[in-house]
Amino acid sequence: MRFFTRASLQTFALAALVHSFQAELRAQEKIEKIPIIVDTDFGSAVDDAFAMALVLASPELDLRGVTTVTGDTNIRALMICRMLSAARRREVPVARGSTPQAAAEIGSQYQYYYHPALIYNRMGKPVKESAVEFLYSQLKAQPGQITILAIGPLSNIARLLNEHPDCKPWIKRIVLMGGAIRVGYDGKPGATAEYNIATDIKAAQTVFSSGIPLVVAPLDATIALKLAEHMRLFEAGTLLTMQVEALYQLANEPEPTLFDPMAVTLCFNETFCRMEDLRLEVDDQGLTRIVSGTPNARVAAAVRARDALNWYVDRVRSVGQRALPRETRNATKAIAAGNLPARVHAFEDYETEIEKRWWMSGRLETNNVPPGNGRAFRSALTQDFDDLMGDLTTMYSAVIFNPVPGPPMGKQPRLSFRYWLKGTDTLRVQIYSLSNGYHRYLTLTNLPQGQWQAAAVDMTAVRRPDGSGGSLSENERIDDVQCYVDPRAELLIDEIVLYDAAPPAETRPFPRRIIFTGWFDTGAQGKEWPGEFQIVPHAAPRTWKAAKSVINKSTGDPWIRVHLRGQRPVTGPLNAQFRYRLSSGGVLKVGLVNSKTGAITSTTVAKPVLGEWTDSEAQFSNMRGDAAEIDEIHFTGEKNAEILLDDLLIYEPGK
Repeated sequence: MRFFTRASLQTFALAALVHSFQAELRAQEKIEKIPIIVDTDFGSAVDDAFAMALVLASPELDLRGVTTVTGDTNIRALMICRMLSAARRREVPVARGSTPQAAAEIGSQYQYYYHPALIYNRMGKPVKESAVEFLYSQLKAQPGQITILAIGPLSNIARLLNEHPDCKPWIKRIVLMGGAIRVGYDGKPGATAEYNIATDIKAAQTVFSSGIPLVVAPLDATIALKLAEHMRLFEAGTLLTMQVEALYQLANEPEPTLFDPMAVTLCFNETFCRMEDLRLEVDDQGLTRIVSGTPNARVAAAVRARDALNWYVDRVRSVGQRALPRETRNATKAIAAGNLPARVHAFEDYETEIEKRWWMSGRLETNNVPPGNGRAFRSALTQDFDDLMGDLTTMYSAVIFNPVPGPPMGKQPRLSFRYWLKGTDTLRVQIYSLSNGYHRYLTLTNLPQGQWQAAAVDMTAVRRPDGSGGSLSENERIDDVQCYVDPRAELLIDEIVLYDAAPPAETRPFPRRIIFTGWFDTGAQGKEWPGEFQIVPHAAPRTWKAAKSVINKSTGDPWIRVHLRGQRPVTGPLNAQFRYRLSSGGVLKVGLVNSKTGAITSTTVAKPVLGEWTDSEAQFSNMRGDAAEIDEIHFTGEKNAEILLDDLLIYEPGK
């Protein structure tokens, strides 16, 4: 009998573990990878993002490229480039489908494209070749080896077959998500024109009749794949799962159906499905029918949904390490907002969608909002917008908006906002300097959670991550206003106001709500500042610009008609604060206008000061009926007068 000491047993166990690990590595090395090119309408429904994550997480697949189809294929390609770059797969080529393409909207996931990762060249860019020419060149270089994985409409594939029929024998097979054989979107028996097929019926007919071997994931095997365990997936916190979570948040599909990931799975694993060999064709109504004859497709007729979903989550969440942010610096404390600002540079309260194009991170929230408000903005995952000193190895939950066209600051810049936090007591406030070309931030800590709070911060305290950069200073032009928290936390933001602090003698309270601010210093008349007026430089010693009156063609009187860029709701009495210089005359009329109904609520500046810049305020108490919405403000003088206008602020007075 042989006896083993504890040390010898530990040595034996360690050797066995090492041998097992080496054997597993050798087994992985022996996996014969399947070369694939993915053709996708990434950005429409969110299942394309889940599918791309599975492609990137699967060692069985050798991703040779991605092509994009339908709608704006360039934006779709750039979205794919960002995901690949963030997942450390920037080398994968991406090609755009050429026009014409079937119409298809990208929708709320558009924000994933509209990001500094594109502006600052942090990500790859699409190749110059079109999708069809890219596919053709790849197939020609390796005939009979490449699988085309089609998880969108089949327009690119059909165009490839029509323009280059010689490539048919070079395609090993086409694996596609599309069609509905025996069930519809409700999961019940019946004929249904499935989206990918119905979007381009002729293309689908071309592909199904091509003679190329097909593997099909129809609704029969995909409609049951409703992912309720997305949080278990996202808890992994890897760079890959963070990309999927960001797109999931923007898409606002609470329980997404994993149509496209099933097609990815069928490229190398059919064990979750009951497969049938069938002959399929697409009729002129976009219905996918079984017909008699030699089978042309291997079809997933049913699926073990729970097993497939658990396998999906386990596989995608296992790739990569958790990527959490580093600790921020430059701690500060919140301050009181103060009285009526000397100037309001920019604001956003999310009650209208007038400035929606500048919402760069986050999505609308209508349930958890501050008392008396209808909407707020909920954070979404994004990379730090700071490409110079920011931590780009992770993502943050952030609300970001871009107050175009970059206003210049005053001597005492402040930022006020309302916030709601859960999962963290730390909030980073960051701003970008157009003048200096870098970001600066400050950090609020020990904040209350689970309730709406109001805060203001002194923006002269912002600094770069290394403490450099100096104070946010007078006449410095800024851009994005950014609020970041830990990616595992929740943040809601409302009533952002970037302003210059009230002078010591000011006694009027901070506005209850801001309706519009107009300062004319940057941006063009007509684009950023629509209406009827001219934008002219100030005369020394004043700086920047003002609005100058033109002649009202209907009346012959001088006027400034400022359009508010959209209908803005009014919930109470309004004040209009402004600076003016009037050359002559005894009256300056001010009117708030609803141009749709023609309703005008007007008042006058009696005995206006002539020939010098003067601060004034007009009050409007009768804001009811048609006047409960306004989209213009008019300033009208007497004949032959010249009006100059600056620092316009329309607001509901505070208490």
